[in-house]
Order: sequence, then structure tokens, then C-alpha cells
Amino acid sequence: MKAVILIFVVMNFSCDQTSNQKINIDYFGQKPPADSAELFAPGIISTGSFEHSAPAFSPDGKTVVWAVMEMPSYHTILLEMNYGNGKWSSPHSPLFSDTTANAVYPSFSPDGKYLYFSSDRKTSMNDTSIKGNRLWKVEKNENGWAVPMLLDTVVSKGGEYASSVAENGNLYFTYGPYRSPDWNIYMSEKKNNKFSKPTRLSINSTGYEDGPFVSPVESYMIFESDSGENIKGGTDLFICFKNKDGQWGKPKNMGSKINTSSFERFARVSPDDKYLFFGSNRNQTEKQRGFDIFWIDAGIIEELKRDTDSR
Repeated sequence: MKAVILIFVVMNFSCDQTSNQKINIDYFGQKPPADSAELFAPGIISTGSFEHSAPAFSPDGKTVVWAVMEMPSYHTILLEMNYGNGKWSSPHSPLFSDTTANAVYPSFSPDGKYLYFSSDRKTSMNDTSIKGNRLWKVEKNENGWAVPMLLDTVVSKGGEYASSVAENGNLYFTYGPYRSPDWNIYMSEKKNNKFSKPTRLSINSTGYEDGPFVSPVESYMIFESDSGENIKGGTDLFICFKNKDGQWGKPKNMGSKINTSSFERFARVSPDDKYLFFGSNRNQTEKQRGFDIFWIDAGIIEELKRDTDSR
């Protein structure tokens, strides 16, 4: 019995290493990064455009969706690529897209059944009372995409961005009042197939927090902030881990392997738990503005966990 318990504890400690590890995702034939961040998929996803999210790979590795901001209009759109017959398709707008609306921050549910995104699209022609983005989800099935649905009026009333969903359905997202610089990260618990009233998380500072990515079992969360310890640029990526009492620990700056004197944003871990993707404008020039996507071995998360535990 003790041996069984021990095995369970070990499995639970590394429970983010799910069966999704068994899938082989084709990362565009690019050599995997080690312990330093490298440009991801240059000319394919990291392009002359203004990338405005990390790539969201489906757990089966057959779809990737990301956001691009069109300049100078600042209009945000989603792009999709599909894998089949040993190769990726060309980037294209998902069939569910409303090209008249903004859409950003795509995020797959851990089971791959739904894609979540933030958009100012309307539910109908009479839907004019809400300002700013709301949270939407669209089912991904064997026939492709279904019709997008407004997520939940308890959670999303306008001004919601960058959602991330845990295996148990708990929803993490950013709330930023319309045209306000004060953005914070909230969580809504999923119980009996309903969302609870969102609560502002303790990890928020007096500054700006955005773009949460939560691990499927809620063992850690990565987000961007312009406040906190050892800020290196305009916004840095931070990570926090769940304590033994189930509460979020103090956010920790992810350090110089990730953060630079530029802006780092849009964190997302691949569904096979191998890589951390994020956006950075470290390579911008007078002619090339905006963000590119970088990736690094996700082992950095365990390094930061060990460092946190040793203190």
C-alpha cells in the first residue's frame, strides 16, 4: 500500500506531464531550443507582422492558432494552420472568424474540445450595449469548427482578455475596464457546470497584470506584469506556484533566460509540456516594430520551482 501511495504522490507531483507527451507535434521542423530562448518558426509564425499571442497548439498536435495585430489599424485577427499528410497548411483565418471584429488570445482547453478566445464580436445585430472584448469559446470536432458561443455572462460582461482553462474547468483570465490601464487577473471556479462569480487573485500587484497561463492541474501560473521583483523591461514574465495549502505563492520573476530590457508577454506552454512560448519585441528595429514569438525548454519551470522550494 505504501508503494502505491508513493507512486501516486510522484505522479501527482509531475501530473502536468500528461499522456499528451506521447504525441509528436511537428514544430515546423525547427531544432528544439535548450536553456536559452530562440526565435520560433521564423517566416511562418514569427514574421514581419505584429504577433499578438503565443501559438496555441491543440493537444493532438494537428492545429495551431495564434493572433496577429494588423498595423496601423491595430485590428487583431486569428490565424490557423492545420497538420495533415506530413505537412502544415498555409496560415488562414479560421472558418468561425468574424472579420469585422477583433479577436485575440486563443487558448485550447486541455482536452482539446474547445478553443477559447477574446473578441468584441457581437452576439446579434442588437448587441450594442457591451464595450470591449468578451470571452468566447468554439467547439473543435471532427467536422471542423462549430459556431462560437459567448462563454458566460456571469464571467464575461465586457473587458475580459487572455483566458486559460484548467482540467477541472476553472477559468483564469484578465479583466481590464474599457480603456483603463488597471488590468488584473481573476479566477472563476467551475462547479456543477456553472462558473462562480470571478475573484481577483492575490498575485496581482498595484500595477498591470495580464495574460495568465495556468497549468492543466493548476500547479503553476505564468503571467506578465510591469511591477514586482527585479523588473528588467516594460513587462516581464512572472511565475507563481501553488502552496501546500492550495494558495498561490508569491510571484517570481522568471529571470534573464526569459526577460530582457524589452517587453516579454503572451506566455503559453505547449500541450506536450516540452516548451514555453512567449512574445518579445527584443528584435525590433526602426523598420520592424512589434513582437516575435520565442521558445525555450520548459525545464526552466522546474528550475524555478526548485529555487522557490529551496528558500
